[in-house]
Amino acid sequence: MDERTANDRDLGEERGLAAQWVGLLLAPAAFFAHLQLAYAIVPLACRDDNDLWIHVSGIASVVLAAIGTFVAWRAWHRAGGGPPGDGGGVEPRARFLGVTGLGVSAILTLILAAQWVAAFVISPCE
Repeated sequence: MDERTANDRDLGEERGLAAQWVGLLLAPAAFFAHLQLAYAIVPLACRDDNDLWIHVSGIASVVLAAIGTFVAWRAWHRAGGGPPGDGGGVEPRARFLGVTGLGVSAILTLILAAQWVAAFVISPCE
Protein backbone atom coordinates (compact mmCIF):
# COMPACT_ATOMS: atom_id res chain seq x y z
CA MET A 1 0.00 0.00 0.00
CA ASP A 2 2.85 2.40 0.81
CA GLU A 3 4.52 1.70 -2.54
CA ARG A 4 1.31 2.53 -4.41
CA THR A 5 0.87 5.76 -2.44
CA ALA A 6 4.47 6.74 -3.22
CA ASN A 7 3.91 6.05 -6.93
CA ASP A 8 0.71 8.11 -6.92
CA ARG A 9 2.54 10.96 -5.17
CA ASP A 10 5.39 10.83 -7.73
CA LEU A 11 2.89 10.85 -10.59
CA GLY A 12 1.11 13.83 -9.03
CA GLU A 13 4.40 15.72 -8.66
CA GLU A 14 5.29 15.00 -12.30
CA ARG A 15 1.91 16.27 -13.46
CA GLY A 16 2.29 19.33 -11.26
CA LEU A 17 5.73 20.07 -12.68
CA ALA A 18 4.47 19.62 -16.24
CA ALA A 19 1.55 21.98 -15.52
CA GLN A 20 3.95 24.58 -14.12
CA TRP A 21 6.07 24.51 -17.27
CA VAL A 22 3.03 24.48 -19.57
CA GLY A 23 1.67 27.50 -17.71
CA LEU A 24 4.98 29.28 -18.11
CA LEU A 25 5.72 28.43 -21.75
CA LEU A 26 2.41 27.95 -23.61
CA ALA A 27 1.54 31.63 -23.98
CA PRO A 28 5.02 32.67 -25.20
CA ALA A 29 4.98 29.77 -27.67
CA ALA A 30 1.54 30.86 -28.92
CA PHE A 31 2.79 34.45 -29.21
CA PHE A 32 5.84 33.53 -31.26
CA ALA A 33 3.90 31.09 -33.45
CA HIS A 34 1.26 33.77 -34.10
CA LEU A 35 3.95 36.29 -34.99
CA GLN A 36 5.55 33.95 -37.54
CA LEU A 37 2.22 32.83 -38.95
CA ALA A 38 0.98 36.41 -39.30
CA TYR A 39 4.06 37.37 -41.31
CA ALA A 40 3.41 34.44 -43.62
CA ILE A 41 -0.35 35.00 -43.96
CA VAL A 42 -0.53 38.76 -44.51
CA PRO A 43 0.83 38.80 -48.10
CA LEU A 44 -1.60 36.04 -49.06
CA ALA A 45 -4.50 37.82 -47.36
CA CYS A 46 -3.66 41.04 -49.19
CA ARG A 47 -3.35 39.29 -52.54
CA ASP A 48 -6.66 37.40 -52.15
CA ASP A 49 -8.42 40.23 -50.28
CA ASN A 50 -9.49 37.72 -47.63
CA ASP A 51 -8.47 38.14 -44.00
CA LEU A 52 -10.25 35.04 -42.64
CA TRP A 53 -7.01 33.20 -41.81
CA ILE A 54 -5.65 36.24 -40.02
CA HIS A 55 -8.66 36.11 -37.70
CA VAL A 56 -8.43 32.33 -37.30
CA SER A 57 -4.78 32.56 -36.28
CA GLY A 58 -5.59 35.48 -33.97
CA ILE A 59 -8.36 33.71 -32.09
CA ALA A 60 -6.37 30.46 -31.91
CA SER A 61 -3.40 32.24 -30.38
CA VAL A 62 -5.58 34.09 -27.86
CA VAL A 63 -7.26 30.84 -26.85
CA LEU A 64 -3.93 29.02 -26.45
CA ALA A 65 -2.49 31.87 -24.38
CA ALA A 66 -5.63 31.96 -22.22
CA ILE A 67 -5.29 28.21 -21.64
CA GLY A 68 -1.69 28.81 -20.57
CA THR A 69 -2.89 31.51 -18.18
CA PHE A 70 -5.47 29.18 -16.68
CA VAL A 71 -2.94 26.34 -16.30
CA ALA A 72 -0.47 28.71 -14.60
CA TRP A 73 -3.16 30.02 -12.25
CA ARG A 74 -4.20 26.49 -11.38
CA ALA A 75 -0.59 25.42 -10.71
CA TRP A 76 -0.07 28.46 -8.49
CA HIS A 77 -3.37 27.85 -6.69
CA ARG A 78 -2.54 24.17 -6.10
CA ALA A 79 0.78 25.21 -4.56
CA GLY A 80 -1.11 27.25 -1.98
CA GLY A 81 -1.11 30.61 -3.70
CA GLY A 82 0.73 33.49 -2.14
CA PRO A 83 4.31 34.57 -2.70
CA PRO A 84 7.00 31.97 -3.43
CA GLY A 85 8.99 32.74 -0.28
CA ASP A 86 12.71 32.47 0.37
CA GLY A 87 13.00 28.75 1.11
CA GLY A 88 13.88 26.05 -1.34
CA GLY A 89 11.98 22.97 -2.25
CA VAL A 90 9.01 21.85 -4.29
CA GLU A 91 6.37 24.20 -2.92
CA PRO A 92 8.27 27.50 -3.34
CA ARG A 93 9.35 26.41 -6.83
CA ALA A 94 5.76 25.57 -7.73
CA ARG A 95 4.58 28.95 -6.45
CA PHE A 96 7.34 30.78 -8.32
CA LEU A 97 6.70 29.02 -11.63
CA GLY A 98 2.96 29.41 -11.15
CA VAL A 99 2.99 33.12 -10.39
CA THR A 100 5.61 33.85 -13.07
CA GLY A 101 3.65 31.86 -15.64
CA LEU A 102 0.48 33.62 -14.57
CA GLY A 103 2.00 37.05 -15.08
CA VAL A 104 3.72 36.28 -18.37
CA SER A 105 0.72 34.42 -19.78
CA ALA A 106 -1.78 37.09 -18.75
CA ILE A 107 0.26 39.87 -20.35
CA LEU A 108 0.80 37.91 -23.56
CA THR A 109 -2.89 37.02 -23.71
CA LEU A 110 -3.75 40.72 -23.56
CA ILE A 111 -1.14 41.55 -26.21
CA LEU A 112 -2.44 38.83 -28.52
CA ALA A 113 -6.01 40.03 -28.02
CA ALA A 114 -4.94 43.58 -28.89
CA GLN A 115 -3.18 42.34 -32.03
CA TRP A 116 -6.26 40.41 -33.05
CA VAL A 117 -8.51 43.45 -32.51
CA ALA A 118 -6.15 45.49 -34.67
CA ALA A 119 -6.75 43.01 -37.51
CA PHE A 120 -10.37 44.22 -37.60
CA VAL A 121 -9.29 47.83 -38.05
CA ILE A 122 -6.18 47.59 -40.23
CA SER A 123 -6.35 46.03 -43.68
CA PRO A 124 -3.72 43.42 -44.48
CA CYS A 125 -2.64 45.54 -47.45
CA GLU A 126 -1.76 48.58 -45.31
